[in-house]
Amino acid sequence: MLNLLDVLKGLSDATRLRIVNLLYEKELCVCDIMETLQISQAKASRHLIYLKNAGLVKDRKQAQWAYYSMYKDDRLQFIDSLVYDNLRNLEPYKKDMENLNKWLRNKDVQCD
Repeated sequence: MLNLLDVLKGLSDATRLRIVNLLYEKELCVCDIMETLQISQAKASRHLIYLKNAGLVKDRKQAQWAYYSMYKDDRLQFIDSLVYDNLRNLEPYKKDMENLNKWLRNKDVQCD
């Protein structure tokens, strides 16, 4: 059940907003978020669990890795505007997107 108050609380932290911005791009592993935002695994995981409990993200396990993606629900469409019309035009969110793209390019090269 989606609780709007929980959703808004989930969005009320700068680190969680930065994570939401990244997850709007694609599904990401915890390590991708850690590297992009330069935060610890514990901090990334704590914020991802908060977002999951708020009904904003979902996770899946693959071997030892946890992957997170945005939970899509028509009632959460206001977040589309938040991300695309607002966050993506502001620092540090623009820089986070640059860092994510750089990280993913380097990660792909290393995995080839």
